[in-house]
Amino acid sequence: MQLKDKVAVVTGGAQGIGLGLCTRFAQEGAHVVLSDLKQEACEREAGKIDALPVAADVSREEDIANLVSAAVDRFGQVDLFVSNAGIAVDGGIDTPIEGWRKIIDINLMAEVHAAKHAIPHMLEQGSGYMLNVASAGGLLVIPDTVSYTVTKHAAVGFSEWLAVVYGDRGIGVSVLCPAAVATAILAGKEDTPEGRGAISTEELAGIVVDGLAEEHFMISTHPWVLEKFAIKARDYDEYIRTLQADIPAAAKAAAV
Repeated sequence: MQLKDKVAVVTGGAQGIGLGLCTRFAQEGAHVVLSDLKQEACEREAGKIDALPVAADVSREEDIANLVSAAVDRFGQVDLFVSNAGIAVDGGIDTPIEGWRKIIDINLMAEVHAAKHAIPHMLEQGSGYMLNVASAGGLLVIPDTVSYTVTKHAAVGFSEWLAVVYGDRGIGVSVLCPAAVATAILAGKEDTPEGRGAISTEELAGIVVDGLAEEHFMISTHPWVLEKFAIKARDYDEYIRTLQADIPAAAKAAAV
């Protein structure tokens, strides 16, 4: 997918990965719809790149429906929908049910709602592209957050389903599974296994643009992730042992 003159909607677009993507997409000549939780933040960042600011709480289906409608009303179409907004909730099996519900709504159901409301427009116009932002934690395991690991695995699975069902109907699908990216979500974890080798949001955006241009389903940022993922495909028991060896003893002792 080439971005020039395309309409790209990005959630979580006022900061971090989302802002990096919005900025690079605008540089590539796309018409960007920058969405985030607060309209003030959307307007502040959108003004810098001549994007359309539209506030949305992605945990609410009606907000995503309104976001798609705003893009269609302004530009007449939606060519690329990037479900980027996400949260992390640290904790193991003691994670409160409220935390589970919140992270499922934002990390998974927001992607479901985006597909529900964007794909019909794309089918009608004869083309479109869905980019779901998951994580290396959607392929492997992040030991200190079970809910993030589970919801990102679900995001990968949902993306696979979209690709299988809609991939031969003019709808492109990619899932982005970055490892360490220098954003607020990584704060305090720079020295952990998941924090090693952090790249900038600008570097990430370049990888994404290249991945979209080549229409790769899987867009990864760190070779070691796919190397471990390959072990998983070859020998699940070896994969589990490999990840267990990466967890510090203190972290295992602290797990509830």
